[in-house]
Order: sequence, then C-alpha cells, then structure tokens
Amino acid sequence: MNGYRHRFPQYGTIGLVILLLMETAIFCARTDALPNVPWWLITSCATPVCWWAYILIVDAGIYRRRGTSLLTDRRQSLVVQCILSVAFWCLFEAYNRVIPGWRYLNLPSDLSLRLLGYAVSFATIMPGLFLTCELLQSYEFLARARMASVHWRRGLLIASVAIGVVFVIAPPFMPQNTRGYLWAFVWLGWFLLLEPFNYWRGAQSIYRDWEHGDWSRTLQLLAAGAICGFLWEFWNMWAYTKWIYVFPHGESVKFFEMPLLGFLGFLPFALEYFVMFHFVASSFTRHDTLEI
Repeated sequence: MNGYRHRFPQYGTIGLVILLLMETAIFCARTDALPNVPWWLITSCATPVCWWAYILIVDAGIYRRRGTSLLTDRRQSLVVQCILSVAFWCLFEAYNRVIPGWRYLNLPSDLSLRLLGYAVSFATIMPGLFLTCELLQSYEFLARARMASVHWRRGLLIASVAIGVVFVIAPPFMPQNTRGYLWAFVWLGWFLLLEPFNYWRGAQSIYRDWEHGDWSRTLQLLAAGAICGFLWEFWNMWAYTKWIYVFPHGESVKFFEMPLLGFLGFLPFALEYFVMFHFVASSFTRHDTLEI
C-alpha cells in the first residue's frame, strides 16, 4: 500500500513527545545545561525510554500506512514478543558470562530495581526489530529482491543443524583467550540450528523464502538489524546507565561504543531473532502471530 490512508494514532504522537523530551535531557546532561538538575538520574533510563518511544512511533507509522498494526490489532503478539525477547536475550547474557562481550556501567545498586530495568529494556529488542522490518515492508523496500533458488535436500538441512550445534556449543569451551573472537559463531549458530526445524514444520521460514528465490524478507530483516543497531548504539552512547564492549574486535575503530567490526553482528542478529521466535511460536500454535 502506497501513501498515507489512515490517521496517525495518538500514541505515536505521545512517543514523539517522549523521545523529544529524553533527547533534550540527554543534550542538557552532556552540555551541563542547568547544572543543578540531576540529569544523570533522568538519563539513567534513556535507552529503554527511547526504545519504547520508538516502538510507539514506528507502530503508529505502520498503522497510518496499512490501517493495521501490532498495537492496534495484535496486542497478544506484542506480549509474546516481549516475553520471548527477554528470554532470548537472557540466553545471550549467559554467553556473555563466559565469553567476553560487554559489561554494564552505572547500574542501580538495588537488585530488584536492576532486574526490572533489565526486563523493561530487553523486552524492546524483538518488537523494535520486527516493527522496523514491518515499516520497511510497508514501503515495499526491496520487495522484489530475487536471487537463485536454493534446493533444500535433507542432507543439506541436517548439515545446517549440525553446524549450528557446533557454533552454539563450542565457543564457551574454547581457550579463554580466544572466546572473545567467537561471537560471530553465536549470532549465526542459532539461525543455522533452528531454521531447518521451521522449514520442516511448515512455519515461517527464511530457508523456504530462499527455496522460492525470494530474498526480500531476508534483506529487509538485515536492514532492520542495521537500523536498530545504529539506534541501540546511538542512544546507549549518551545514556548514564549503559553498556560498553570488551570483546577484542577492532578496539581502535569504533561506532559509538561498538567496535566497527562488531557492528556487523546486528545484521544476522535480526534473522536470528526471527528464526527463534518462529521456532517457539510454531511449537505452540499453527497460526501466524507475526506479520513480517
């Protein structure tokens, strides 16, 4: 659908106002404007506030173009996405315990408050990625991307599972001084491991897209990963409570806080979350709960 055919929902305007206010607070904190105001306290929650505002804005933009959206018609799916988003990211936090990746600065000393902050922040990851992809699709971005078809024989799918198993299991058991170089295997491993099961089950499947020569959704997800990666690093850079990276990839050249080479990980990360979502969703329902 081209053009704007529906009203821009009020919650989108609220998101714009919240984002503008937080960006103003970040600017004031960085320039030391109004020094008597505790800007550090306000910007300690900058990243989740900016992300929830972004979700409101993007969802409203999708509704304006399509007349349907996650917040207006698929709230149950939003709840599922938030829960799975937290669960999946906790898995990667477990990897982070044994593989040097990132660490957090200026976290609340109170454990319950810290856990609440984790949950509110991690819950934005999946909706942010999927809504960004859906917005790109509403503009028919790369909608006609076609490449040669891939014929998925059983042996090839089993090989994908086997390689995925190695990629997700091996990194934590490698020598400690090499683990930090192995995050690329983690970001690719869960995709390679779970995607064949989505294909076999008849769930939404990237491999099936490739079988039909259709690479549009793949490229749209990669683009969504790049966009969200930029925003994650942009808002994190100016926040008081933030993360910094400790893995040994190109520390001399950085994209905000992220070493430039590590930024490439955001692209397959979007595919990985898509595959993980449908692997879990297809285990409990035959109905599609995701529009992209």
